[in-house]
Amino acid sequence: MKMKVSVLAVVTCSLLTAPRALANAETPVKSGSVDLNGDGKAEAVSIEYDEAKDEVVLKADGASARIPGDGNAPDGLFIVDLDTRDKRKELVVRTGQTDSDARSYIYGFDGKALKPLGIVPNLTEAKGNGIILSDSWKGFWNQRDKYVLDAKTGKVSLVPQDLYAVGVEATVKQSFPLARSRTDKSAIATLAQGSTIQVLAASPPSGKGGAYLYLVKSSTGLLGWATAKDLMEKTDGLPFAG
Repeated sequence: MKMKVSVLAVVTCSLLTAPRALANAETPVKSGSVDLNGDGKAEAVSIEYDEAKDEVVLKADGASARIPGDGNAPDGLFIVDLDTRDKRKELVVRTGQTDSDARSYIYGFDGKALKPLGIVPNLTEAKGNGIILSDSWKGFWNQRDKYVLDAKTGKVSLVPQDLYAVGVEATVKQSFPLARSRTDKSAIATLAQGSTIQVLAASPPSGKGGAYLYLVKSSTGLLGWATAKDLMEKTDGLPFAG
């Protein structure tokens, strides 16, 4: 499916002799000028696409970094302020055409070199408090991940979640059981054909090649676990987008 367009909600950057477009962080730009490291001097920033190598070339004040491409020239770069408590600004380059390959590469500048801070699927929201919210579409629900910027290391890291909120309803078209737990497959309930269920949460795969499990509330108020296969094949009404 085509990647959903995410809203890049960020704090307005303090720009020095920058083009108007840089003042709108939701608009990517090819080049501009901004104080990245907080020394009071503006650095020239720009982005280019090396088609022969399928790489995005990010530049800041003579320093450069190469980012893997996706076969397409990016619209530009974004300037964000991940943490308003420091004087720095960050550069974001987005690649990917679908939710499965979407990447937002985040870079900082220390006055000499561009430093990779981390990669998130989508930079959906960053309000300047050091927290990034990143959304990824999972077929019929939106997975929201939280990343934090460590002030000491300058790195962006994922905050693991045991469960992800789902919050969708579906109608059972073919009866199937709900497991007692993620590890105990014995049935706590058997869903009746025609009944309405609520898919409350998703449990991420426990290992490589694993699958999501879903916490489901039956029409009788019982909670149990269902596989993605059962939900997709034996229910109707899940909000799939194509």
